[in-house]
Amino acid sequence: MEPTSGVVWNANRGVISMRVAVRGKPAHVGLHFRGVNAFRGMLTIAEMFDALGAEVSERRTAFNINPEAARRSVLLLGGELSGGHNFNVVPDRVSFTLDRRTNPEEDFDVERARLLDVVARARARGVKCDAEVLQEGRSASTEADGELGRALASSIRGVTRRPPRFELCPGVLETRHYAALGIPALAYGPGLLSVSHGPHEFVSVPKLLQCAEVYALTAMKLLS
Repeated sequence: MEPTSGVVWNANRGVISMRVAVRGKPAHVGLHFRGVNAFRGMLTIAEMFDALGAEVSERRTAFNINPEAARRSVLLLGGELSGGHNFNVVPDRVSFTLDRRTNPEEDFDVERARLLDVVARARARGVKCDAEVLQEGRSASTEADGELGRALASSIRGVTRRPPRFELCPGVLETRHYAALGIPALAYGPGLLSVSHGPHEFVSVPKLLQCAEVYALTAMKLLS
């Protein structure tokens, strides 16, 4: 069960989330020349990641996904930022996160290596920095016309009176763990992705009951 907004997610993107920390040397602003500004180092490596992000965003997935802009591969910079102590002190540490979401057509290992290569090249340019991998997971997919997909599609059609839509999840899914074991897995739930993880998140009770009926019918089809 996922907040799929009424569609079936039969595939998901891969994810590599990292925190990059840049180290410097503190000093009073009046003696700034005695310090090493970690913020400037952060700008250097962030620009390198931004250039990679521009290249990445030109890639499109062939999987079904809406809207059209969601087809782009993703490299998000600066989701979380921290650093510095005061306005009159040269910052000795600045960190930022990056979140790389790979389309299923991309080679996960190659894209992971490219991120780490940016860190290595920044170090070669004199930036003192480290990268910590916060999470990673590979993309995965399950055939929409397989036994599970056909059973779920039939149940959705019977309960909602609407044709089911199979799409790529814009994020990462736990279904990838099943796919890694060769077990078909699909995501389908009553929630709305547009309000997920926000202060006004909600789930419609009628949609919840409708979804429970879909699950029950699907289980009956598969077990009979």
